[in-house]
Amino acid sequence: MEKDKFSVRDLDLFYGSNHALKKINLQIPERAVTALIGPSGCGKSSFLRCLNRMNDFIPGCSVKGKVELDGSDIYDPGTDLIHLRRRVGMVFQRPNPFPMSIFDNVAYGPRLHGVRDRSSLRDIVEESLRVSALWTEVRDILHSPALALSGGQQQRLCIARAVAVQPEVRGR
Repeated sequence: MEKDKFSVRDLDLFYGSNHALKKINLQIPERAVTALIGPSGCGKSSFLRCLNRMNDFIPGCSVKGKVELDGSDIYDPGTDLIHLRRRVGMVFQRPNPFPMSIFDNVAYGPRLHGVRDRSSLRDIVEESLRVSALWTEVRDILHSPALALSGGQQQRLCIARAVAVQPEVRGR
């Protein structure tokens, strides 16, 4: 039997005074696909953002309860957020490419984590774009603005950007 990757206990999420998530309890097993299903506005994306602390960027947002990744509380004040977000990759419904080139979007994470060698970066970018089924469409325009891509291409670019840092957990 696989162990739990995430353990969520009594999770409450507030946007100011709006109590958006109430007493969520969930075990997410390691090496398993887990689907969150529900109507628009029920909190699926809000919950996913709790798993890599993306809600920290939202003013007035607060979280109560416990979220553990491999037994460690991700809301502990000593949590290294860059390391956490490397381990837990997210791609959201609306694509959000950075206002830079296609290449730089994909290379952003590896550079943040210390990869400086140009050859290694080229290999990472190519492999990530191949995995996201975008390589053949962009291989000749890698230094073009990412925002010039179509919506579907931007979505696949964001997948490539997430894959480039080889996260342990992938949310979408």
